Amino acid sequence: MRPGSRGEVALCAVLVLVALGWIVGGLRTDAGELHAAPVVLVGPDVVTAPLVKQVNAVPGRPFAAGGVEDRSEAESLLESGDVVAALHLDLSGTRDELRIAAAHRPGLARAIHAEAARIEKTRGRSVALAESDERVEERSWGLVTFGAAVAGFLLVCVVSLVWGPLARTLPRLVARLTALATLTVGAGVWGWFLAVPAPAGEQMLIASILAATVLAAGALTFACEVIGGLPGLSFAAAVIVAGPVPLLVAGDRLLLADTWAIGSRWTIAGAAESLLWAVETRTGIAQPVVTIVGSALLGLVVLVASRWLVRGLVAPESAPVSMSGWRRTLGVVLVSATCLTVLVTAVTSALHAGTVPRPLASLASTTQCVPSGPVEDVDDLNRITRLRAEPALQGGDVGVSTTLGDGRSIWMFGDTLRDEELPGAGFVRNSMLLVEPDCLRVVLPESGGAIIPDREDGVGYWPMSVTSLDKPGYTLVVVAAQRVRTISKDVFGFEALGPAIAQFVVPDGGVPQLIAVTDIGADDADTRRPMWGAAAALSGKWLYLYGTAREPEPELGTGFSLHLARVEPDHVAEPDRWMYWDGTGWGRRAGAATELIPAADGVSQTLSVFERDGRWYAFSKSGEFLGDDLVFWTSSSPTGPFRAQPPVGTLPSGVARGELRYMPLAHPDILEEPGSVIVSYSRNSTDLGAVLRDPLLYRPKFIRVDLPGR
Repeated sequence: MRPGSRGEVALCAVLVLVALGWIVGGLRTDAGELHAAPVVLVGPDVVTAPLVKQVNAVPGRPFAAGGVEDRSEAESLLESGDVVAALHLDLSGTRDELRIAAAHRPGLARAIHAEAARIEKTRGRSVALAESDERVEERSWGLVTFGAAVAGFLLVCVVSLVWGPLARTLPRLVARLTALATLTVGAGVWGWFLAVPAPAGEQMLIASILAATVLAAGALTFACEVIGGLPGLSFAAAVIVAGPVPLLVAGDRLLLADTWAIGSRWTIAGAAESLLWAVETRTGIAQPVVTIVGSALLGLVVLVASRWLVRGLVAPESAPVSMSGWRRTLGVVLVSATCLTVLVTAVTSALHAGTVPRPLASLASTTQCVPSGPVEDVDDLNRITRLRAEPALQGGDVGVSTTLGDGRSIWMFGDTLRDEELPGAGFVRNSMLLVEPDCLRVVLPESGGAIIPDREDGVGYWPMSVTSLDKPGYTLVVVAAQRVRTISKDVFGFEALGPAIAQFVVPDGGVPQLIAVTDIGADDADTRRPMWGAAAALSGKWLYLYGTAREPEPELGTGFSLHLARVEPDHVAEPDRWMYWDGTGWGRRAGAATELIPAADGVSQTLSVFERDGRWYAFSKSGEFLGDDLVFWTSSSPTGPFRAQPPVGTLPSGVARGELRYMPLAHPDILEEPGSVIVSYSRNSTDLGAVLRDPLLYRPKFIRVDLPGR
């Protein structure tokens, strides 16, 4: 094609549009938002393991998270460049420390800090940059390398405007090489002064990288001009100038979608920027070096061979190029393309700056004190159950408890009635009460709903047991719950789908915060599958989880059989770490778990198992809901065999009178006395209207019972 022909101009226009599309796509496809930035959470594995899963499941996946327990290991990962940030969890408080790799880009650091703070806020926590990271010098290496690459490209444009598009003679070839060499040296000198006051070795590296950037960009542009003429220059502009624009605006490849992140690293400016940031770590330099050196060598080879390429590919000596036409066409194309690029980049960047990240669901908790007075005996326990001052817990059943490391206690309730003026008005599936000296605090999530939130499909969680592990500065609370689904409006219109484990971190003196909810097994309403966690007890290095099961249509008065699993407490949310008692030993197969107590005259679906003075007790109502007798089953070990003892009391269900009494539970840590234990039972009414009028009908009652003799 003749230089400046319609065909060439059309091809140039297509290349310009492609370049603009690349810029628009890069800046509008989640640019500025993190994309799988490698980070590490530092803290106990029992806490970091579920948090890592949650962080990796955040919409858009801003982080690719891992977890370590050792701070020194996290520092090694930062220094090697394997991760860009480390979040050190301070579980004794609510403020964590964020450390960012030394060789980080300012834009990336800001994005990591902002996203980490956004995720932390959903847990009622905050994040602070490590002091050493707050004063990091902000160097705009992206702008520097982009300027160097553009300088190399513009040099060719200027030479082409002055001397024409092709080196048809040896002097013109030498002139081109001389101009490129001069600009290369100038870029090196500029880089040397730009690096002041860095050490001399680092100054030399920076100077060399900028010089190589100019050389590669200029040589590659010369090569494109030789091979393609005006379209070749347009192609060079698209690759060298437009290619790194999304990276320049976003600030880091981790702030671009995958296509643009990968593409930008293979541009000359993107490769040079990577090399400059790698000066401190000396990692990840192979690909940038290949990009820059390869571009420079390719361009120089084509440029030196241009006299022969001109004769063979472009035009014979007898067909000289019209300089005026060439200059006019080249000038129009360059000016038009530059104006369009600047305009599109500015508008797209401005539109993107106004976007707001989608908010994340909050799991943060708050409390408000309700004065309770001293609690010294059973009468005091029953007195505080009649307090009406807390609208967030007007009524509820279950009522399992555990004592925290700081002396406070936590109580978990099932279906909880809340005041109609609260956000979570009506019934919520569960709630938490924090008991302090002279003070009761209902722990409320920010949503105002259940403290263990319902699944998106409406399945909720009824607590069955709760245990606590005292850690330095905090307590890890493990709640075993059953997944329940409503199937009718009847009082018994629900079905249980399987167990779940909820984990809370409670800083000493602080507010409990939910860190994870893990469903154990698939949803299945088959009651023959043990409901693990129906009772739980911590002894030595093991957390014992008792499961209850029975036939789908049991005979009248039949209870549940009792089975046993165990797991190290730090791995309670990992079912593949659980082991099951088969009657002679521990195995990995849940189906082999033997009966510790048979279903005939068996236990209730939810019960208590605890150890006192070397003896193990299972406490429940014999025969489940329709039974009357309160019974202890005793054993010398957590694995049984458990033997039923004479009843210590009666608890008729009261269905005929519409007054329901059910689910007796022991509280061995509450008001402990030798030879006896505090127990509670749930109360309710078959008349929902009566409960709404007087929620005191729907609160537990406490009694003290004697432990059976040996």
